[in-house]
Amino acid sequence: MARKPKSKVKPLPFGHKLVLNQWIVSLFGFDPLKDHKDGKRTLRPVQPLAKTVKDAPEGMTSENLHHFYKALDVHLQAGAEITHADLLRYEHNIVSHTLAINEKRDRPIVWKYYQWLSLLFAEIYLDRFFADRAALLDALNEYVDAFDTYWTDEGYETGITPYEIDDLNKLCLQNATGSGKTLLMHVNFLQFRHYASKSPLKHDLTRTVLITPNEQLSLQHAREMKGSNIVASRLLTDSGDLLSSGKNGLRQVDFTEVTKLGETDGPNVIATRNLGDQNLLLVDEAHRGMGSQEERGWFRSRARLSEKGFVFEYSATLKEAVTAAKRPDIEASYAKTILFDYSYRYFYEDGYGKDYRIFNLPRTFSQLEFSYLTACLLSFYQQLKLYEDKQGIYAPYNIEKPLWVFVGSSVTKATGSKAEKATVSDVGKILAFIAKFLKSEGTSAAEIERILTGNAQETGLLDENGGDIFAGGFVYLQQLMLREGWKPGDLFRDILEKLFQNRAGGELSIARIKGDENEIMLRVGQAEKPFGLINVGDASGLATHIAEQEFDNVAVLESEFAETMFGQINLSSSPVNLLIGSKRFVEGWDCWRVSTLGLMHVGKSEGAQIIQLFGRGVRLKGHDWSLQRSGFATPTYQPELIQYVETLNVFGIEADFMERFRKFLEEEELPRNDQKQVFTVPLTVTYDFGQRLKVLRPRKKRGDGREYDFKRDGAVPALTLVPAKIRQKGVTIDWYPRIQSLESKKGSRLGTKEETVFEDGHLDFLDYDDLFFRLEKFKRERTWHNLNISKSMIRALLTDRTWYKVVVPSGKMEFSDFGNVALWQEMAAELLQKFSEEYYNYCKAAFIEPRLELREIEAGDGSLPEAEEYQLIVDASETALINDIQNLTGEISARKAGVLRAGDLKGCLFGTHLYEPVLHAAKGSKIQIAPVSLNESEFQFLDDLRLFIEKDQARLAAEGIELFLLRNESRGRGVGFFEAGNFYPDFLLWLVKDGRQHLAFVEPHGLQHEGPGHKKVEFHRVIKDIQARLTSENVVLNSFIVTPTRFGKLNWGKTIQELEAMHVLFMEDQRDIYIASIIQKMAA
Repeated sequence: MARKPKSKVKPLPFGHKLVLNQWIVSLFGFDPLKDHKDGKRTLRPVQPLAKTVKDAPEGMTSENLHHFYKALDVHLQAGAEITHADLLRYEHNIVSHTLAINEKRDRPIVWKYYQWLSLLFAEIYLDRFFADRAALLDALNEYVDAFDTYWTDEGYETGITPYEIDDLNKLCLQNATGSGKTLLMHVNFLQFRHYASKSPLKHDLTRTVLITPNEQLSLQHAREMKGSNIVASRLLTDSGDLLSSGKNGLRQVDFTEVTKLGETDGPNVIATRNLGDQNLLLVDEAHRGMGSQEERGWFRSRARLSEKGFVFEYSATLKEAVTAAKRPDIEASYAKTILFDYSYRYFYEDGYGKDYRIFNLPRTFSQLEFSYLTACLLSFYQQLKLYEDKQGIYAPYNIEKPLWVFVGSSVTKATGSKAEKATVSDVGKILAFIAKFLKSEGTSAAEIERILTGNAQETGLLDENGGDIFAGGFVYLQQLMLREGWKPGDLFRDILEKLFQNRAGGELSIARIKGDENEIMLRVGQAEKPFGLINVGDASGLATHIAEQEFDNVAVLESEFAETMFGQINLSSSPVNLLIGSKRFVEGWDCWRVSTLGLMHVGKSEGAQIIQLFGRGVRLKGHDWSLQRSGFATPTYQPELIQYVETLNVFGIEADFMERFRKFLEEEELPRNDQKQVFTVPLTVTYDFGQRLKVLRPRKKRGDGREYDFKRDGAVPALTLVPAKIRQKGVTIDWYPRIQSLESKKGSRLGTKEETVFEDGHLDFLDYDDLFFRLEKFKRERTWHNLNISKSMIRALLTDRTWYKVVVPSGKMEFSDFGNVALWQEMAAELLQKFSEEYYNYCKAAFIEPRLELREIEAGDGSLPEAEEYQLIVDASETALINDIQNLTGEISARKAGVLRAGDLKGCLFGTHLYEPVLHAAKGSKIQIAPVSLNESEFQFLDDLRLFIEKDQARLAAEGIELFLLRNESRGRGVGFFEAGNFYPDFLLWLVKDGRQHLAFVEPHGLQHEGPGHKKVEFHRVIKDIQARLTSENVVLNSFIVTPTRFGKLNWGKTIQELEAMHVLFMEDQRDIYIASIIQKMAA
């Protein structure tokens, strides 16, 4: 049947137009024009590819290959144009550049999955750009043709025209603020240099120029490039012949500001003609240039500089800038050059950055201004108080001292533009509020009491829908007052001390810092420390304006300070708790402290700036520098109330500002988060301690009752001679795949694999300082602080040729090619790292294993959850999800049997499990559950066990068999085994019969990335060795891997029966028998 004609052609949204990104996705065998789904969710074209690496561990293997590479290599589609050899070659380049930028770092960079994919996409593009530009053009246009045809048939106008050869020298990365764009820039420079050095272009490029919006950001970039071992210096503007002096090419980076590029030379301006048109440009905050007439001049300058060169552009807000420009040519240009899109929406959905909460203005703001701003002040003070009171608990999560920021368009003087006047007025409102709050303890304490003890009906702090704006917002302050027996006045005085740096209080004094045009310092009374800072374009004019207003309880003074304060405000040691300023400091500002954001005057066309402001506030270092919120970084455990300091509070002082902010959230398809709804489900421990179930744990010390710990109680291990156990097992490294990837570019093939060792001649060429420092770095990354490494032992280890084998073509070990020396260095480093890992685990085993015992489960020993309830948290606007939660909680309350399903949620009341209920939320669900819920394969195992027990209940009872199941707790609390690489099995399963306990450790686990020799698989043998050392004859130990991976996906060279003998069972292929097989093997 013919397709019905469309009634009206619609413009295709910009996010669907990213043809360059989609073309690269297609090279991996995924069709970007296919409607990909994950449950009910429609996926972006890149997401099926991203899904293959997203769950892989971060960091590198001991072979110096990223786990992401390993995962993608396994999942490479049958029809992929990218071959396994291509992928390995690109990975080697990424690893090489990563090691280069990490060389001088104390804390090495460990890529996130989206960063690694960005670098991989750049590798693919640059490889093809330099190899055959005409072929690249043809391939892109073939995809554009298919793209346009598809969307035209769907009734959309794409606006995407075919590529021309001059379009190919530009790549753009749209990555969220805080996602690591700067580090990607460093590696992109090294990637370009690598490919250009092998092409004629290396002789043509004049220089590499980094263009930033302002001098502050330029200096920040210079510092960061130095940290990445890249030479960077200011582009000099005092030469009349800049073109001929530009001979640095790709050896270093010259930085300048976009405002210093122009048509003609001037005191602080370079005429772009003097720099030529054959430059490599790195453009930060690249959205600058699409706005005003002045900015469009900057855009033209950039284009001229790279006309015959190349340009990388970086911004979090290209989409917003393109939309605001309203120029189809610019929109099409960026759709064809955005290589990777990881804008804020995707960053947030993956758990990166802070959460956020929007405090809407009350309907009658003018009458409730003091109440609303007092509530906002309390919200910030609560963050500050939590940070101080729980600093030790929060330390592993890298929480910085909270900072309250008010920011607007521009803050200069009262005689400026309409926007400037409005913002000056806003600054006045803020200062007047602070002065009023400080002036009367009685008034302010009474307001505090109303907010903390009353309800929204009494305070009037209701939003347009009649909801409580600050619902659930002051839990810790309410707990604090109850615990300490504080009255509102006590809380007020603590606010004076902690927030305003003066417990005695006093009037608000403002003083311009001498010699600085931009800074005004804020103090209370005679305080030694300032509590706040105003950072503006014209501090003197603003101070004069404030003095003319004659605000009550405000004094305008001359400052005795000569040193500026803004440069130190990003440090947690800074006394400054409040910053008021213009958007001028937002771009590139390197600050992790912002926790409460007040929006002042924000212009109607400033969508990109709103996101920049927001992006500064949601930056989060996270646990172990994960950049993620605790619920994602450590899903099985979050410190109490940490969500309050991992949340950016957003409020405004005029309704239209907040409306624009909400509009931005809607356009980005982000939850409004103006209200969260929290549902609780009782978590009940059903275990009868009289059952006396036993778990395997280290013995407790007699002195303090603490379990033995290798790092705290063991002797400090030193890397010395090779123990017999490691020598017997041996360490092997295989370099054939890596050599093959290098040779494949030349068309060479490798023959039968050869084994060898290092001879003395090879060892003479090694750089032992480099090997030592790389081992130290390897040790630090794994937090083996108790391992001693001696440089003198490194050669001795490699001289002992009894413990290792190097699998490498013999030609690569010959002395006739000096290029082999670098290869020997890498192989030696890999061997030493693998040995270090084996040796450390050997020492740990030697210490812990004699101290293991079987101990009965006790309350408070970490085996059972401490929480008494689940919290299910969802945005109040998600009505469908709220309905699902209510349905599920209702069924749980009614104690319905079996698996309970409601949309994204599943629950189960399962008496065999030691606590109930157990919950599962679909992957990607917007419902947060704490403590952590089960994932898909874990829930399937539990349900399969439930069905087995229901079916065989009579037989089990007749045979006197009882079964008990427990979801294992997280690292540091649950049962773990370092012998298997810090393996914490997901479940403990007991089979009790005739007074004897059979305890099995069961791990639902995908096996695509593993082999039959993996430590988790081998653990079924190791657990028997552990059992042999225990004194108890009444407990039998076992271990099983149950995998959702299909047998056909594994190329292990073993039959399904052989794998079952290794205690590996398949949840799909053996769906009807795998549980019975576990029970049978346990009872045998």
